Amino acid sequence: MDAFFTALSASQNKAQYTSDVQDAAQGINADLLKVAVEVVLAGDDSASVEGDQAAALKAGFEFAAKLVKMLEKEPGQNEMLNLYKYFKRGNDQTPAQPGMFALEAKYKYNAWKEISHISAQKAQAKYIEEVNALIGKYGTRA
Repeated sequence: MDAFFTALSASQNKAQYTSDVQDAAQGINADLLKVAVEVVLAGDDSASVEGDQAAALKAGFEFAAKLVKMLEKEPGQNEMLNLYKYFKRGNDQTPAQPGMFALEAKYKYNAWKEISHISAQKAQAKYIEEVNALIGKYGTRA
């Protein structure tokens, strides 16, 4: 998770990224966030954390959603589907079941459905993990 936490630190120090990304980074306790992500990822599909760790995880997830827009290159289709499904589940959102001819919507719905059984916090941690991997692969714009 080095790439993600390096970006978080740079955002908190206002050294990189847009003011929107920097604002999302403010107030996040990186140490609490690291622990929360590790605990949730190490647990089963229903894994969750409480209190300050839950707040740090939610804030980290929201920061990751802003940070992903700073990627140097647009992710591929499968990477975008991963982001979509974890984002939807992480926000406890259920997408509408698409019509028969809405192929793109069907792909998105099916991706979400694959992970609809996991906890919202597990999805938030997986989203952060995915953003970390994408930063490592594509880099970010300053």
